[in-house]
Amino acid sequence: MRRFVTLADHLNNAVIALTGLLLFLVAICVMFQVLVRFVLTAANINISAPWTEEMARYTLIWMVFLGAAAGVRHARMIALEFGIRRLPAQTGIPLRYAVILLCMAFFGLLFWVGLDFVDLGRSESSPVLGISKDKVYWAMPVSMVLMIINSLALMAETVLEGRDIRYAADHAPEEASP
Repeated sequence: MRRFVTLADHLNNAVIALTGLLLFLVAICVMFQVLVRFVLTAANINISAPWTEEMARYTLIWMVFLGAAAGVRHARMIALEFGIRRLPAQTGIPLRYAVILLCMAFFGLLFWVGLDFVDLGRSESSPVLGISKDKVYWAMPVSMVLMIINSLALMAETVLEGRDIRYAADHAPEEASP
């Protein structure tokens, strides 16, 4: 189990680095679009860069899905924890594990739905960039697999370290946050 947690952490480090690169790409595309639309137009230089909107949108989709997947590793997703933390440990801990298992089932469902989107995307292409939309739609199933892996790693880590899973977000390493 320890090896699995270590491999999941290495995978997440790569995902977090990729998410950072995607954020940089989104920022560059948006800044270029603002430059072209407002600054150059004000200087009577009329050029068009419609690709920047599509590129920023598709990059943002991947960035959000991958960032969410990395957030699952250390219980950093939005959750109402005050109720489960107030329960006694013998009730709250199994309930928290049950919630994670339920979330994993939901991630599995979204994985299959995402594959349907990928199939649909093979017949569509983006209007400006001309890329097949399945490249964008792959963000969902890929991230759902990562979320399942990270959920398993979170549970395994709390069991191995004997920590209360209800407080997993409190013990997350700061450098691991996306």
